[in-house]
Amino acid sequence: MDARLHSPTSRRPRECFCKPTVREIGARHGEEHLRLVLQLMTGTPGNSRELYADMLKAVSRLMARNPDLPKRRTLVADFDSINLGSLRRKAMAMQCGVPASDVLLVLISVKFYAPLQGDLLDMIGDAA
Repeated sequence: MDARLHSPTSRRPRECFCKPTVREIGARHGEEHLRLVLQLMTGTPGNSRELYADMLKAVSRLMARNPDLPKRRTLVADFDSINLGSLRRKAMAMQCGVPASDVLLVLISVKFYAPLQGDLLDMIGDAA
């Protein structure tokens, strides 16, 4: 089903219209990975309304490409502090010409970006 056919305000938390995407993520990365993605996305009532294919793909790719991220003790709390609905609305409004899941991956990745030592030195130099 196309997510554009569904109003976010008419959805109940944890209601998903993208079962093929859920199956695809589970088949590609395994049940444990899928469980983590769903756990991260359903930590708050607001975020649990964002179980759209583009958001699921973005969160899945973030976890798959950053193997140290799932080990972070604060991962669930960090995700709960992100308003996934707001990020998704921004991604859709940007109309970047690339899939929304790609834009969402970048927007979410920025929230978890940890500067490297060289980046910190650049920041200090820029601030001076």
